[in-house]
Amino acid sequence: MLFRDLPFHQQPLGPPLAISQLSHAWISGQLLRAWNDNFEEPLLLAAEQHDIGWMDWETAPSFNAQSGRPHLFREVGAAVHAPMWTRGVERALAAWGSHVALLVSRHGGVIYGRYTDRHRVAEADAKAAQGYLDAQRPIEAAWARSLGLDAAALERQTALVALVDTLSLALCGELKAPLELRAPDRSGRLQTLRLDARPGHAFEFTLSPWPFRADVVTVEGEARPLPAAGRFADEAAMRAWFKSAERTAFHARLVAEGRA
Repeated sequence: MLFRDLPFHQQPLGPPLAISQLSHAWISGQLLRAWNDNFEEPLLLAAEQHDIGWMDWETAPSFNAQSGRPHLFREVGAAVHAPMWTRGVERALAAWGSHVALLVSRHGGVIYGRYTDRHRVAEADAKAAQGYLDAQRPIEAAWARSLGLDAAALERQTALVALVDTLSLALCGELKAPLELRAPDRSGRLQTLRLDARPGHAFEFTLSPWPFRADVVTVEGEARPLPAAGRFADEAAMRAWFKSAERTAFHARLVAEGRA
């Protein structure tokens, strides 16, 4: 789960929102479908479903007493989410086959490959991250061989999923612009894209160089509005809120420079 908090001067536009990992992944897929390229369907589906491992957790999230909110996904350690990720790969294989499962698994590898470098983590979390990598590598290699995917094609597809994952996090409010992202071009070479917020426009951004077919790309999802205070008094209050049916739509826009 992640959270979209409006800046103080924009609070009248609405309360903070709780966005599920699955909704964030759906937006990743929307972004890749708008790209100025003809991607294979398994890549597009993998982008949309890359966080399938979080599905069960998102239906019953744990409570962070310090923030008064469900735990942000970054606050959950690998000892908890590495087994979830493995189960997500298994679900992807059962539902859509080895190509989608391969890319979901590889995205987990991107996360866990960076995990111990980026964070001072508990021993159990470091062990879980390494255990995921060790277990999935031979499985991924077997799937890639059976699919006839060479290393360059696989690296490009993996990088594209990672790119739209990061971009979606920014559009959902978890990462702040300006932001530089690395995107593979059609030959697989990496180029730098820069994301900037549009002044005076909440959750509107420019991205350059522009990678989409249309001059304006709007993404959408559905989230749970948090209380106006942005937090819950206790876990019982959070559980009651989670059982409610209240939802709200949210949007974000990417606009090519020079366009309204």
